[in-house]
Amino acid sequence: MAVGQRFAFTKLLVGDLEAEAAFYSTALGLVVKHRVSGGEGLDAREEVILCAADHEEPSLVLLHRPHRARPEPGETVLGFVVDDVEQVVRAAEDAGGAVRVAPRAVPQAGVTVAQVEDPEGHLVELLQYR
Repeated sequence: MAVGQRFAFTKLLVGDLEAEAAFYSTALGLVVKHRVSGGEGLDAREEVILCAADHEEPSLVLLHRPHRARPEPGETVLGFVVDDVEQVVRAAEDAGGAVRVAPRAVPQAGVTVAQVEDPEGHLVELLQYR
């Protein structure tokens, strides 16, 4: 069966794989579907593959390179559409994240947006359609 070309997932380089997996599971409801490890030396890697609770396809893959320096955040912005921005912001804080931009309405776009940082400082933008 041909699948065709499409965007499949985002892979985020992280320092603390378990803390990051816990954050995205707790704050955004993603589910760990698979864990993969392999390679040796500088090529060693560990991955946690996360999916939306009601989907089988991966949406976010957390990649940890145990023998390389911890990556600096800022290389990407992850975007999530959520049902309740205020609730997700609270969940993100409870899960070890920090609020960068508090929820604010953008009436001309018909949305409410907020930005949080995960425990390592990676930026997550939250969008709630009104």
